[in-house]
Parts: sequence; C-alpha cells; structure tokens
Amino acid sequence: MSAGASSSGLPSDDFNDVEDFNWVNEGEGLSKRDRFPELLDLVKKGNRAFRENRMEEAINCYTKASNIQPNDAVILSNRCAAYIRISDFLKQRTPTDSEYRPLNGLDPTIHAELALKDATRLVDLRSNSVKPYIFKANALILVRIDL
Repeated sequence: MSAGASSSGLPSDDFNDVEDFNWVNEGEGLSKRDRFPELLDLVKKGNRAFRENRMEEAINCYTKASNIQPNDAVILSNRCAAYIRISDFLKQRTPTDSEYRPLNGLDPTIHAELALKDATRLVDLRSNSVKPYIFKANALILVRIDL
C-alpha cells in the first residue's frame, strides 16, 4: 500500500499497522505475560497475520485474545484495524472479481459495524489519543458507503 490514502480515501500508513503488545502495567504486580502466557502468542499471531493480509485469521486471534483480556486497548485497536482493512478490501472488489472469485463470510458492512463497535470502546479507553477517533471515522465512512 502506498502512503497517503487508499483508493477509498481512508488514511493509511501510521494507522494502517497494528500495535505490539505492552506487557507491563505499572502497579498491577504480575505482568500480563505471567498471568496469561497464551495472550502474547495470540497477539503475535494476529499481528503476523495482519501484516501478511490474512485478516480473518488476525481477527480470530485478536478475538480470542480479547476473550482473555477484555477491554485491552491494544487488542481492540488491532482488531478494529483488521475489521477496517477487510471491510475496505471487500468494498473495493469489482463485481467481476466477486463473480469469478466469490468470498464466503461476513459482508463489508458487518465488518465495518464491528470496527465501529471496537472503535467506540477504544475512544472510551484512549480518549486522549487521535487513533481511536480516526478508526471511528473510518468505520463510519465504511458503514455509510452503502447507504
């Protein structure tokens, strides 16, 4: 992908990659790594899948990680980015591509709505950061494209 915006007008680059997991939260005693050893593996697998454009696999990994560590901003941010990327990809597919190479799974609007749900939770968790607001705006754009 190139710098700037994608063909749909969504920002890319800085907001188009996932975050690595921060393990130590000061004041919590045990680190997340000690309490949830499989969490690191799930986030790493999700990040690798995201960077290799395997969005469904990335979403599955982030969802499993979110079940272990609910409301974690990094996990929600990464899953939101994956939902946005897959929704944008599906919306950009031509009818010919869809006819000759159909894809199974959720439609782009459902992915965009799931991204919006994660972005809304992110805004609550990271209201002092611009990234959740950009994710929320991107998700809203993707939801509204079909209207």
